[in-house]
Amino acid sequence: MRPAKAASRLLQTRALAIAGLPAWAEVIRGSLVRYYLTCGKKSCRCHRSRDNRHGPYWYVSVPAGKGRNKSYLVAHAQVADAKRGTAAYKKLWKELCRISDANLALLRAGAWRSNDPKRARK
Repeated sequence: MRPAKAASRLLQTRALAIAGLPAWAEVIRGSLVRYYLTCGKKSCRCHRSRDNRHGPYWYVSVPAGKGRNKSYLVAHAQVADAKRGTAAYKKLWKELCRISDANLALLRAGAWRSNDPKRARK
């Protein structure tokens, strides 16, 4: 493939990835996790069978540095919103990787130009 055509295709790939970015206000970094728990009452049905555990309880688990996670309880009424938010983050990350890959290929081909005039060196 000719260099100009390859660069044009990479620019188009980058533009499509940028257009596919989710709205920033919808993004939740983390994973939505469902738990079923046993309580502290020894006579409760949850201790007799795994099928009788309490739940589901939904949490958003977020990386907190040094290999640790922080979990936040999500109200049942907000589970759908949390699913959309974590899915938006996964899509954002995927599209950012596509943009970066296209930019790297453009840079290697000598065809990469920053679109931000403020960042251009004088």
